[in-house]
Amino acid sequence: MRTLLLPELADKTFVALKEAGASSYYQTTFQTVARQFIRYATEKDAQTFSMDLGLQFLEDHYSMSERIREGKFCYQYLRSINAMAEYQQSGSVILYLAKDMRNYVFPDGFKESADAYLAYRKSIGFKKKSVQTFSLYLERFFAFLDGKGIRLLNDIGIRDVYAFMDSLSACYEKPTINHTMRTVRYYLKYCYDNQLMEQELFPKIPNPHYNRQSRIPSVYSEEEVRKLLSSIDQGNPCGLRDYSIILLITRLGLRSSDVANLRFSNIDWENEKISLTQVKTGNPLELPLLGDVGESIIHYLQNGRPQTDSDHVFVRQVPPYTAFQSGCVGGMVRAHLQRAGIRVEGRKKGSHTLRHSLASRLLEHEIPLPVISEILGHTTTQTTMVYLRVDMNELKKCALEVTV
Repeated sequence: MRTLLLPELADKTFVALKEAGASSYYQTTFQTVARQFIRYATEKDAQTFSMDLGLQFLEDHYSMSERIREGKFCYQYLRSINAMAEYQQSGSVILYLAKDMRNYVFPDGFKESADAYLAYRKSIGFKKKSVQTFSLYLERFFAFLDGKGIRLLNDIGIRDVYAFMDSLSACYEKPTINHTMRTVRYYLKYCYDNQLMEQELFPKIPNPHYNRQSRIPSVYSEEEVRKLLSSIDQGNPCGLRDYSIILLITRLGLRSSDVANLRFSNIDWENEKISLTQVKTGNPLELPLLGDVGESIIHYLQNGRPQTDSDHVFVRQVPPYTAFQSGCVGGMVRAHLQRAGIRVEGRKKGSHTLRHSLASRLLEHEIPLPVISEILGHTTTQTTMVYLRVDMNELKKCALEVTV
């Protein structure tokens, strides 16, 4: 899709939101944010959209970090900027629900091949959550193709795939671009291998370079973790729940998906242990139920948890009292980091960063790598090796002596 000037992008995004069924409140908020954003961009001599510009606008105009720290509502502002990014990239706007709640509908010209590809991925062992993510990436690809008037597999050329890859860079970070293009590459390979398209594109499509091991993971110090926990107000039900959740992550290293999925049956109070099947890997995991963790859960159950028949330990505090989504866990951690006044600039702010922080502390205490892998639920120590790069003291021990 061609790059639109900001006023045209705002107008087209607004029309797309209306057609997608956005609420009147969201439409009004979008128009306000778009007008302010265009004025801001003009002052910066910017005529087209970029995500960096959008995020800087939110910070400069709305003091986003301060709003989050103070617990003020600001989600719709970011949502409005994301809508413009989505339209610029794909020519459409989708009102996103959680991935596992959405039904993906593909264009007629691609539906049969996409459904077959996703069924194949599922048959070879990919989990439902992964298949849903593949569906999201394919949906974006098809929306881009539709914007170029391409509605059949045999009409896709290598230049179209390159153009799609180039369009992603304006809206997404390298990991997302890498995962998206990997899905597209293997979808097109499947189509050619199964005689669904005539041209073999797979060997011609590069996978954007992204070396996960090259990234230094974000961590928070032991003092910062203590500050985070002590800042949570346990005088209200939400605070009791949030404190217990964050304690599970910081003390036991549970993933947000496993915290959200934690059931009463997973907790063995008598033997003081937690046993569960990991959502991400499907592998069993057994951890000790530490005293402070157990006490925080009991405190929440007795004084904060709403009356509900749900077998999930942690539930929403407003009706319907259903289980937490894992994405909500990450958002809650980010909000509490901001409210605690902890410096987050240049660092990741989600729940996974707290897992990194736990691993780093365990390394500092010279816990063997296989033990850390077992605690974090990693299938191999290779995954855990990424944490070695954040422990500078341990790295110094690995340095070679230089012969003079």
